[in-house]
Amino acid sequence: MPIRFHSPCVFVRDMELARIFYEATLGQTPTLALDGYVVYPGFALWRADTAGQHVFGDASALPPGRLGRDNFELYFETEDVEAAFEAVSARAEALCPLAAQPWGQRCFRVRDPEGHIVEVAEPMELVVRRLAASGMDVAAVCAATLMPEAFVRAALGS
Repeated sequence: MPIRFHSPCVFVRDMELARIFYEATLGQTPTLALDGYVVYPGFALWRADTAGQHVFGDASALPPGRLGRDNFELYFETEDVEAAFEAVSARAEALCPLAAQPWGQRCFRVRDPEGHIVEVAEPMELVVRRLAASGMDVAAVCAATLMPEAFVRAALGS
C-alpha cells in the first residue's frame, strides 16, 4: 500500500484575512473553496474550528491566539524576487529582508496573518543561470550553489 504525500494543511482562525493574503498578496488561485477550507495548488487552508472538529473532534480544541508557532514554513518561488519583496513586504509582517542565502539564492520571509512563516525565493535554476551569466564556469557554480553538476548542467541546458 503506497502512501503518497499530497499537501500541507495550514490552520487559520480568520479565513477571509488568510485568503486575502494568499490570493491578493501572493497571487495564489484556489482550486476548491468550501465552508471551512480552501485548497490551492500545493497546500490548503483549514479554518481553525473546522480543523479542530475534524482532527480532535472538538471545534474549540486548538490553542487560543495566532496559530503560527515558528515551526513550519510555506515556500514559494518567483522569477522576480525583487518585485515580490516590494509587494509582499508592504502587506505582511517581515521576518527578514530580501537577502542572498549562503548558496546564492535570494529570498525573504514574512508572516501570514496567522503568524505562519512564508518564504518567497527565486528558483535555484535562476540562481544557476545568473551565476553562469556572471562568468562562473560549471564547477564554480556548483561550488557556489551547493548544487550537483547534473542540476547545474540541466539548469543551463547543457
